[in-house]
Amino acid sequence: MVVSLINTTLWRASSQPLILSIAPSKSLSSHRLPPLPISSPSTTTTTTTTTNSYFNQVMAAYGAAASLKNTIQRILQSSRISLVSHSPQILQPAYDQMCRLQKVLRLLDKTSCSNIRTEVNAADELIKEAVWEFEDLLESHVLHQILPQLESERDNLSFFVDLQSLQHSVDCFVKMVKMMEFEYFIEMSNMPEEEGEPISSRIDFGGINSKMVGLSDEFEKARDYLLEGNNDNNYSIVGMAGVGKTTLAKHIFEDSSIRSHFELRAWVKVGRKCEFNQLLRCILAQVVAQRDDDDEAELVGILKERLSGKNCLIVLDDVWEEQAINRLTSCLQENNIVGSIRSLVTSRQLGFTGVFQRVRLLNLKESKKLLGEKVFGEEGFPLQLEELGEKIAKKCEGLPLMIVTVAELLSKADKTPEYWTEVLKQHSSVFVEAYNQISEVLFPSYDYLPQQFKMLFLYMGTFRRSTDMIYPSFHTNLLNAEGFLERIGEESFEDFFVECLRRLCFWYHLVLNTTNILSMSDECRVHSCWQHLCKVEGSRIKFMHVLQSCDDAIKDQRRLCAHWNTLFCLKQVYNSIKNDCASTARSILCYGPCHPYPIPIHAMGFKLLSVLVANHVRFYHFPIAILKLVYLRYLALCCNGEFPPAISNLFHLKFLIIERHMRIKKCGVQSYMPVQIWDMQELELLTISGRDLPTPNTDDANLNKLLFLGGVSANSCTREVLERIPNLKRLVIYVELKPYDDDDETNPLSGLSYISQLQNLIVLGYVILNPEIKHVFNTIPLSMFPSTLTDLHLSGLGYPWKYMNDIGLQLPNLMKLVLRCYAFRGPEWEIESGSFLKLRELRIEDTDLVQWRPQRGSFPELDEVVLEHCYKLQQLNWSFDHSQIKCIGLVDCNPLAVACANQLKDKFSFELVVKSSF
Repeated sequence: MVVSLINTTLWRASSQPLILSIAPSKSLSSHRLPPLPISSPSTTTTTTTTTNSYFNQVMAAYGAAASLKNTIQRILQSSRISLVSHSPQILQPAYDQMCRLQKVLRLLDKTSCSNIRTEVNAADELIKEAVWEFEDLLESHVLHQILPQLESERDNLSFFVDLQSLQHSVDCFVKMVKMMEFEYFIEMSNMPEEEGEPISSRIDFGGINSKMVGLSDEFEKARDYLLEGNNDNNYSIVGMAGVGKTTLAKHIFEDSSIRSHFELRAWVKVGRKCEFNQLLRCILAQVVAQRDDDDEAELVGILKERLSGKNCLIVLDDVWEEQAINRLTSCLQENNIVGSIRSLVTSRQLGFTGVFQRVRLLNLKESKKLLGEKVFGEEGFPLQLEELGEKIAKKCEGLPLMIVTVAELLSKADKTPEYWTEVLKQHSSVFVEAYNQISEVLFPSYDYLPQQFKMLFLYMGTFRRSTDMIYPSFHTNLLNAEGFLERIGEESFEDFFVECLRRLCFWYHLVLNTTNILSMSDECRVHSCWQHLCKVEGSRIKFMHVLQSCDDAIKDQRRLCAHWNTLFCLKQVYNSIKNDCASTARSILCYGPCHPYPIPIHAMGFKLLSVLVANHVRFYHFPIAILKLVYLRYLALCCNGEFPPAISNLFHLKFLIIERHMRIKKCGVQSYMPVQIWDMQELELLTISGRDLPTPNTDDANLNKLLFLGGVSANSCTREVLERIPNLKRLVIYVELKPYDDDDETNPLSGLSYISQLQNLIVLGYVILNPEIKHVFNTIPLSMFPSTLTDLHLSGLGYPWKYMNDIGLQLPNLMKLVLRCYAFRGPEWEIESGSFLKLRELRIEDTDLVQWRPQRGSFPELDEVVLEHCYKLQQLNWSFDHSQIKCIGLVDCNPLAVACANQLKDKFSFELVVKSSF
């Protein structure tokens, strides 16, 4: 029934607008979404493996529903769209149905991972296709009415759109999705269970085939904890799939001190299905004898009798759900035998009681050793292959499963420098085959993710392997514009996105991060094996495709990405885009190295594009074809040419980033954005390097939603401009000094006093490009710094250090301070007591500082200090306790400063990171 509905085209509509305006729907604007259970302790979903592939139909309907909801919201709430007659009421049922659908889809997250989800996944795929098709229809319908109005001579501040002809299509769509939703619920309620493993397989330890490479510290820490008399008897080893959790647990299990300390030991492979009864029988089979009893009370009694008064170690390997584990712990506690028992749990995700330890990736030395031993035995690499072997090991990025798999493939091939050189090339058959093999092990970690994380994680496949970092401060805006990641609840999208990354990093171990607390300023990345899986799966479900060659099949792909931007310039590629996916594509991502020539956007025929990232592609003139892409919400370009007034046609645009190819300017010429920029009411971020905002020519012009303004000069910081951006939170100013004005003694911070009137400003950056420190200024305009600032970035000012103390006293909420390129100068910075009371991060780069003297009562909250290229720095003079500092980094600094930091390290026990190119 569902399939027949899908295959039947139930909606078709004309696009004749009526000239009548109506206010947006109040019921939609006040619609409250259900809270996101992002911090729930455990989430369980399930998977099944097909005979031909490790992939199933993956949950994409949830992201599709979120995207459609966002599309409907933008149409109904846009200040530039005047909806005709009863148009808002026409779309409201579709929005409400998506809310109900998502609620049902989220129920799958609560099902057991022992269920087989083949039919549920198939139903999800059909829902996704139906939602995408309706979204294409809706946006195309609106576009066909807006484009003729753009081309007319009328004032285009408002566009009339009639949705009445969509009434029948919406009704059919809602009816169909209700039926699909019901079908989905029925399939989910009747999922069959997979068969569990027999006890003989679960308790088969398998022995230790080779010695463990690396992770000696982790081994000793876990072993010592189990041997000591700690109050908490549960110890968990967690980490991403293939990182070596089971290997580590086996070596602990077989360690001589463990064997002598614990009279009884039991090893149980738990897996995705292991009921409490079976868990008890597995343990008893190793400490007594195999039991066939089904009565749990009798099994517990036998276990109590056998374990009473004895030390016992129970290893529970590959745990997916905590229910059976918690029941075991409770059972032992209730029978007063828990004190003699230690449990060691290995799992891909966090969520179990007790102490836990994350297993790290191997470093390069350990990776090279493991690869060499797996290919050549104990002797390791022969001399002629040692350098190439190290490069291949580095390409495995420290994942033991990847190293072992590559080693197996290398062992079967020619062991010659010529062949190994070919292996190191991009897309080599050895690495592709290794990625495909280990994907079967990795895929369940993705498949069991909660609904709201799946599309986000797939999207990370667009980043280049091991080189592209995920910066929350940057990618927040990109994901916001994409629309498939839905913020639910009261928190901001930034906070929601960071929390998603935290969960993927620290709970599910799919994202790699070097810090224990992920924040907006931190960076993280995805292992290349996961990027491969995300690319393959994303392309298969038409969510996104990373172009590899001219011959790639891209039919109906919704997002296209290139790691070599030249591909978009090839006629075969852009003709394929035009014919196969231009009518439905939503994103073009040019993530390759900088390309000196423009890509032919006009030849690709895009209609519904919402994201265009092309700031690594040089455009000599602004591409006029972009002006018809009215659904654009994110636009990043590299263009030195002037922007046309029609830029305001992009009335959905939220994030506009314009970079310059070269900073070459004509003498005395100032470049401004067109005054129509003030008509772009949805702008939240505006970065316009080398350009400025013009003074608005009407009294009611404002950008109330603009939160970030960057790349502008002091000309954009006048009262006439800034008072029209009342909610600005982040401001970055770039100043280019006039090299021909050698006698100009103007204070670089003069004329910026109105900045202090920005009551919401929390981040301020002021950068003088190519500074020449010629003058010493005796005053600093403290009035320009609002007390609300939490982040301050200064570069090239050349002020004496004493003024930095004045700024510190002026900014009681400052938490991050970055000083670059002689922002302040002089041989000594003595920080006064009471300064920088909330500062947590301090970074100083390129300065003539010799001595740094913080006084008692200064920097009480400072926990990270980074000093770079401070060649004259000799002393870090601390006359009091700074034990709260966690890390000091010295990059290319004077050796005397390094020696001084080492002395302080012994006294205050902080982490010292030293890097030098000397």
